[in-house]
Amino acid sequence: MISNTDWKFGAEQFVRTLPDKVFVHCSEKNMFRLTLDGVDVMGDRLAEEVLEVIQRKPNLQKISFVAHSVGGLVARYAIGRLYRPPKKENVEDSTNGTSIDDLKATIGGLEPMNFITVATPHLGSRGNKQVPFLFGVPAFEKAANLLIHWIFKRTGRHLFLNDDDEGQPPLLKRMIEDYGDCFFMSALRIFKRRVAYSNVCYDHIVGWRTSSIRRTIELPKWEDYINKEYPHIVYEEHCKACDTEQSELISTDDDSFDKLEEELVTGLSRLSWEKVDASFHTCRQRARALNDDGFVLEDVPHLTDFLPHLPSYPNPLHHSHAYAIVKQTFVGPEDAVAQNIVVHKDSPRGVHFRRAGPREKVYFMPEEVRACIVTCGGLCPGINTVIREIVCGLNYMYGVDDVLGILGGYRGFYSKNTINLTPKVVNDIHKRGGTFLCTSRGGHDTNKIVDNIQDRRINQVYIIGGDGTQRGAALIYKEVEKRGLQVAVAGIPKTIDNDIAVIDKSFGFDTAVEEAQRAINAAHVEVESVENGVGIVKLMGRYSGFIAMFATLASRDVDCCLIPESPFYLEGPGGLFEFIEQRIKENGHMVIVIAEGAGQEYVAQAMQAADERDASGNRLLLDVGLWLTQKVKDHFTKVKKMEINMKYIDPTYMIRAIPSNASDNIYCSLLAQSAVHGAMAGYTGFTVGPVNSRHAYIPIARVTEAPNTVKVTDRMWARLLASTNQPSFLNSNEMLPM
Repeated sequence: MISNTDWKFGAEQFVRTLPDKVFVHCSEKNMFRLTLDGVDVMGDRLAEEVLEVIQRKPNLQKISFVAHSVGGLVARYAIGRLYRPPKKENVEDSTNGTSIDDLKATIGGLEPMNFITVATPHLGSRGNKQVPFLFGVPAFEKAANLLIHWIFKRTGRHLFLNDDDEGQPPLLKRMIEDYGDCFFMSALRIFKRRVAYSNVCYDHIVGWRTSSIRRTIELPKWEDYINKEYPHIVYEEHCKACDTEQSELISTDDDSFDKLEEELVTGLSRLSWEKVDASFHTCRQRARALNDDGFVLEDVPHLTDFLPHLPSYPNPLHHSHAYAIVKQTFVGPEDAVAQNIVVHKDSPRGVHFRRAGPREKVYFMPEEVRACIVTCGGLCPGINTVIREIVCGLNYMYGVDDVLGILGGYRGFYSKNTINLTPKVVNDIHKRGGTFLCTSRGGHDTNKIVDNIQDRRINQVYIIGGDGTQRGAALIYKEVEKRGLQVAVAGIPKTIDNDIAVIDKSFGFDTAVEEAQRAINAAHVEVESVENGVGIVKLMGRYSGFIAMFATLASRDVDCCLIPESPFYLEGPGGLFEFIEQRIKENGHMVIVIAEGAGQEYVAQAMQAADERDASGNRLLLDVGLWLTQKVKDHFTKVKKMEINMKYIDPTYMIRAIPSNASDNIYCSLLAQSAVHGAMAGYTGFTVGPVNSRHAYIPIARVTEAPNTVKVTDRMWARLLASTNQPSFLNSNEMLPM
């Protein structure tokens, strides 16, 4: 329970922050036993007090109210007394001497701004578990109804709605309309904002339902976010005004009091409210989770960050037959995924990301959603599966049937190339390689793209691509935020090289490793069938050698693996030539796997090539496979005078073009559905992927800040060296460029 001292301290801090702009007055007319005189009497006293302050401070222009508990009802009564209608009903009737301010309604002559209540029993405090310390026991509530006026006098009768002033309705019912000379609702309506703070875990006197102006069925489960600045805030809702003139009251089978309470809810809901739910019982625990234990949540943006009045809706999955048997349909409000799961005792808990999955509330009505999907950059197994599952996920889970496919990458937005996507259209595209929507590199023009998103009334954008594409997605999100558009931007990371940071792996990687086995096996068969056979297989891996490393480990037919992260040299003791000679003498043949980005400095020197880049900004690689093949052949035929049979295989485009395998198909489905859940829940500017096998929403900046590369000091690379028994190439003081 907050005290008068607490309120005064808060007022002092507010004035200290804005000393030249605000004046805070703490009411002194309704203290101690005066609070028992009734809401109406206290309201009249407060109205008189406000007018006295206005007279003492003639420079005041605007007015706001912040009231706690019963004080919120008193303030509502007072503003009904202080309401001043416009002096002129119509601008056309005004004279030249009439100011614009005279044409507006006021509170005591001042412009009304904020009306904020904290734990105020707007629906009264009688029965129906509205007074928590009565435990909802009907006998206790009935007894309290009979005895309350002995304890809380006239105020108690008002709160329990059993007052009967000369046959008039209960005061709280009168206050949901303009009654007599009190303009209760007109006054409340002209405030710029109306905010109702309520305590989820109650404060023993005022229940959650009455302070948040909700019916029992409208009480929300705690929302799935953690407020870093205010950890006690567990739910926020922006409720639009309801047109109750055309709506009927919700009928009940209970006594007449239930019907009266429904009238109060319906009446107050004719105005829009910002509702903020707090749980002070959990704030210490939340603060500890964020600070004391070293817990860091790297959160993703939400549409309400820049659209604070955006309404939320119940998730359609509440009624989904697919989720009917799921024990926990929705992700918990505090669920997070740890980036590091191997920690030392007493070490900080470290970085966490918001867990992916469906939320209790969504911020889009399904019939209002127009989504689009775009694919950018190079090909990769599984793109079509992601496209299919986004379309089907939106349709089957959320009832969205308006999905556009942007053709040809980013430039397709402003080239007006689109196709309507339905579950029927995408039904079997997962069986094909490539991308159903076509792709391109470059073409990113943020303003043009967002202009067309706005023109086409698109409000969900799903972007499939690598790190460059994701950087473009971040720029689109920033522009959307700048323009204040209700557009969710979701990224699905795509790179066959598996070089996206943070996430466990990228889709298509498993398929690429599996398909690479075919090329390695073909090379092994070829060299095993001839004398002194040397096979070289070039695999993808511009900056990261993951495909080469995992394909080597999976094959067991590879004698040496060369990747960009581990420099190698050709000649001299411990060099590649020496190792090849040794293996040929031992086995009669040898297979080398090399990633396309390995040894590029050697090739560039040999060919005197300039540093060129593609439309996406990626460095154009020279063919290290052909270069190495020629170098090995020249060394052994010209220097060693030794006949060898060279076999070179480059399966790059074969691997890129195939459909995804079973493992990647499942993975793509999870990625797509997680992205759909995130966008529907209002998250934006995020990318999705597994972190320690749990799917999470990750800020785009985290996955684009640096590429994921093989760490040659880790155990996985050590396992490869142990498997192939190849030299590490790290013991020579001189790298020999050839």
